[in-house]
Amino acid sequence: MTRVHSMTCRLAAACLFGSFAGATLAQTCGSPLPLPPGGMVETTSCGQMFDGGAVSGPGAVLDFTLEHPSSVTFGVFASQFTPSVCVLPAGDCGTGTCIATGDAGRPASVDPLPEGSYWVIVTASPFDAPGACGLFELVNDTQAADTILADGFD
Repeated sequence: MTRVHSMTCRLAAACLFGSFAGATLAQTCGSPLPLPPGGMVETTSCGQMFDGGAVSGPGAVLDFTLEHPSSVTFGVFASQFTPSVCVLPAGDCGTGTCIATGDAGRPASVDPLPEGSYWVIVTASPFDAPGACGLFELVNDTQAADTILADGFD
């Protein structure tokens, strides 16, 4: 079972609480798991091999869509392995370059991230370490960018 939570969250101690009990086989580029803006997903990186240019090994692929340019931060938390995050345009799974990267101690941030569809890939760092997969939480903090119009803010 995979849990998807919609929430408003700044990457803080309150976001760390949650159960890692909801696990499923890792998602692939062909069938990524949806990640809502301002939401959290609890899943696993075990079960599928991911080979995508800059990152490879057991991994999970999550689909993230923005309707407006936004400031986005992806934080990943795990207790069984050291996770790594790569954000790239959707469809560039095996060939694209990461727009942003991060790990458990350093969230992946993009400001601003243009509207569009993106994939967030979670693997282990290093990918070939013993026990290089496991349950994780991926939290995103999405803040829509204000657009200044002739009449003020939109």
